[in-house]
Amino acid sequence: MKVNRYFEDLNTLHLGTEKNRAYYIPFGTAKDIFDSAREDSDRFGLLSGKWNFEYFKSIDKVPENIINPALPLDASKNIDVPSVWQKLGYDQVMYTNIEYPFPVDPPYIPKENPCGVYSRDFTTPYEWEGMQKYIVFEGVDSCFYLYINGEFVGYSQVSHMTSEFNITPYLKDGANRVTVIVMKWCEGSYLEDQDKFRWSGIFRDVYLLGRPKGHLRDYDVIADVDETLRSATLTVKLDVINPEDAVLTLIDPDGKDVGQTRPDGSGVAVFKVDKPILWSAETPELYSLLIDCAGEYIGEKVGFRRMVIEKGVFKFNGKAIKLKGVNRHDSDPYTGTVCDMEHMLRDLRLMKRHNINAIRTSHYPNDPRFLQLCDKYGFYVFDEADIETHGLGWLSLSQWEYQAERPEWRQSILDRIQMMVERDKNRPCVTMWSMGNESGYGANFETAIDWCHQRDTRYVHYEGVNDYANYNELSDMQITKSDVYSRMYAHTDHCDAYCSDEVASAVRPMVLCEYCHAMGNGPGDLKDYWDVIYKHDNHMGGFVWEWCDHAHFAGTAPNGKPMFYYGGDSGEQPHSGNFCVDGLVFPDRTPSDGLKELKYVIQPAKVEAIDLEKGDFNITNLYDFIYLSRLECRWEITCNGKVVQSGSLGALAIPAHSSRQVHIDYEMPQSGRCYFNFNFVQLGLGELTKEGELMAFAQFELPVNPAKVTVKMPSRAVEVEENDNRVYISGEGFAHTFDKNSGAFRQISFNGNKLLTTPMSFNIWRAPIDNERYDAKKWYEQGINRSSAYVYTTKVDVVSGCCVIEQELAMVAHHVPPAAKAKVRWTVNGAGDITLHCDVKCNEKMHFLPRFGVRMALDRAYDKVDYFGYGPYDSYIDKHNANRRGRFVTTIDKMFTDYIMPQDNGNRYNTEFAALTAKGKGGLLICGGKFNFSALEYTQEDIEKAPHNYELVPCGKTVLCIDGAVSGVGSHSCGPDLLPQYRVPEEFSFEFTLRGLKEGEEVVSAADREYDTSGVADYSQLRF
Repeated sequence: MKVNRYFEDLNTLHLGTEKNRAYYIPFGTAKDIFDSAREDSDRFGLLSGKWNFEYFKSIDKVPENIINPALPLDASKNIDVPSVWQKLGYDQVMYTNIEYPFPVDPPYIPKENPCGVYSRDFTTPYEWEGMQKYIVFEGVDSCFYLYINGEFVGYSQVSHMTSEFNITPYLKDGANRVTVIVMKWCEGSYLEDQDKFRWSGIFRDVYLLGRPKGHLRDYDVIADVDETLRSATLTVKLDVINPEDAVLTLIDPDGKDVGQTRPDGSGVAVFKVDKPILWSAETPELYSLLIDCAGEYIGEKVGFRRMVIEKGVFKFNGKAIKLKGVNRHDSDPYTGTVCDMEHMLRDLRLMKRHNINAIRTSHYPNDPRFLQLCDKYGFYVFDEADIETHGLGWLSLSQWEYQAERPEWRQSILDRIQMMVERDKNRPCVTMWSMGNESGYGANFETAIDWCHQRDTRYVHYEGVNDYANYNELSDMQITKSDVYSRMYAHTDHCDAYCSDEVASAVRPMVLCEYCHAMGNGPGDLKDYWDVIYKHDNHMGGFVWEWCDHAHFAGTAPNGKPMFYYGGDSGEQPHSGNFCVDGLVFPDRTPSDGLKELKYVIQPAKVEAIDLEKGDFNITNLYDFIYLSRLECRWEITCNGKVVQSGSLGALAIPAHSSRQVHIDYEMPQSGRCYFNFNFVQLGLGELTKEGELMAFAQFELPVNPAKVTVKMPSRAVEVEENDNRVYISGEGFAHTFDKNSGAFRQISFNGNKLLTTPMSFNIWRAPIDNERYDAKKWYEQGINRSSAYVYTTKVDVVSGCCVIEQELAMVAHHVPPAAKAKVRWTVNGAGDITLHCDVKCNEKMHFLPRFGVRMALDRAYDKVDYFGYGPYDSYIDKHNANRRGRFVTTIDKMFTDYIMPQDNGNRYNTEFAALTAKGKGGLLICGGKFNFSALEYTQEDIEKAPHNYELVPCGKTVLCIDGAVSGVGSHSCGPDLLPQYRVPEEFSFEFTLRGLKEGEEVVSAADREYDTSGVADYSQLRF
């Protein structure tokens, strides 16, 4: 089919489309207009549904007569609209982050450019007789040609924006045929190189509007609040032929009439509002504006808020607020970019439940109804234009400048930003306009920023301006027209330095448009960032990258697990592997431990102990506007994991950003592992939160010691047999075998139960997590993954009735120096307890280690886990803020997090004791120090080898790792290096004890056991 090649024409971005306007839906009646969905309007006709679809490899392959309305439509070729055609089996599923999926030669795209032809018949309601009829497309990737009854109507592009056409002249009585030819790529695709699956088709709703002649075309709603916050002016500017005929009515959030007015001859109507009820993410109070104009009604929600930057501090309604945000893509594993209302609500519901208050629409505008939901439920939005040219910047900075600077691309960039601003200008949730993402900086963006400042009062955000900043001179960063200093993945030290620099931060507040890359097992540095953010009023906060894992659902595996594909799994080239699997929620929206970590790092309450023994505490309300009384403050004392005292302080009327001291009368426990816990739970049913939902907590260790349980040490000394390779150690109820060559035990046996199915060994490796991909590259080079113990010396002795084995060893691999050396002392006492003391010195010339400890495998029957430490989720030195210390009972299958790409997880940091037990076989207890441990049904080799979770097969054993040190998880895959304090130290010591458990033995008592050595010669010389 021959068409004009608008898809490569920088001078024809749209043809036949209506002028940009605000999103609204007209109604024929005002009745229930504010409680109605758009589908309830008699002026709205949804065309989403079944469409006939044919796929072609290029426009040249499309038959000329395909637009003929007389041709019958084959129902067997019907598909659902909205949808993306790759999900329906057409074309190639593709994920790429940076690389363009076609040759880079702007504005040209490949001649083999897949296209889909959509057709359907429709009729318009008879009530629309004499009205103007419009067809609206809310999202088509990437460009399309529109035909009505075989006649060409127009062309449009910009995938994530609305295109509207007046089709009145093309319609006839009765049935009409609409045909849409959608092309996979156009020259605009050079501006749409976002990090996402590259889906194609009509992916948002298509609908008709019937409107009277002379109808309202557009309107601006400007809600201006004065600096006292006690007076406001609502100015409404109507774009209509006869504005004086319009009537506007304003109703406050409580349903009271504010007033009614008519616009003047220029279309301007003004309302004066005393003591306005202000909108914020915490108080999403909305006024209702009814516009009665030219035979139709429009209901608009209005939010009064004041946003200013004063001396480098962003203030919202007079407060220096914090943006506790996430980056959100339109992404669904089952439908691609198709997101219906329930999908959007599900995301927002999860966000509210996890204390998130802000969203960056990365990296394109969302469905216009999404912003209405953000208005209603309270979210600050950085509305981002459909612009990213990351692939050009990846080639070179000068390539990035190509589109940011060259005049022929100016209108393309400006057009995308203007479409966004005009569509979303009346949304109170829109806090800033974002010019796009990773697209360089130049005259074209300066023109766009100038236009935004002239068109609207909101501030402008664009991180790309910093590609030209001098990072060595903070004061030189103020060189652009962007209103905020935005960074992605900046080091916490850089954030602190900028916000502390009086010159640099005097004008522009700082915001992290992306930080804490949440890929796989992560992120691990949230608390460090928020310590800095809370420290400075001129730090606005940030948006975690990113909200959800992107994945393509490809069916169900034989083991019943969903098969979520990432880049390369569908055979595409190029691709970016699993870099799309980097969210706080899994593809099916199951929250990850990373989301829980974020929830409690940004929680709305902070508690400090003033005098723990007296029961005096200081509670700070970290909300920006509301009283803490939205939450009930409950307290409890736990002892060895059990609640022994509890109470409630009720709803504390502490104002925002304020603190209050409270006193709680309680009895200090006499002994045990005792903690004072605060729990702040939702009072009443929130719009998106449940009554009783835990929103914040705090925990304090009480100054009491565990109760010691004294037992008599067996008087019989251990029996030791030794040869060149083994040491056999036995006594009353135990028999252990030590391997001199590996430096660890081959077998441990208590009460006749042999525990090990795989011998113990020293271990410094873990299956790499996504956020340490660059560290893992160094580890592979340095042989960390293939290291094992090399024993230099061994000394075996019997001292005071105990077997003591002392060794010097190193962790070695071929062709590389030792990664670490250690002095090891194993002690086996008369009860069979095995105590390891280890002094470690890592090779300072090598990269830090993933871990250092021992691992072993037990029979799979040992699957019950009982531990005291951080729980219930896994925990690392830099990722444990969602956990509290207590006693947790679980099973090894629940210790594992099923990441889409398998990687190390399940660690429990800073544990005091842990027991593995099997029914009828007793168990093994680890105690006697604070340690890391994990107990999983997979080996680290299994985890490392499997590219997907559905390919991971349990090894049939319980794999136990006990570590003296484990490196944190960080966010280094797209962020700063793991902070030094979270790495395995260059020198450290650790100690733990392995103790046998009898069937039914109480774990806490066993962990607290100490031995009476009276009557046993010289036992006093050793500590147990």
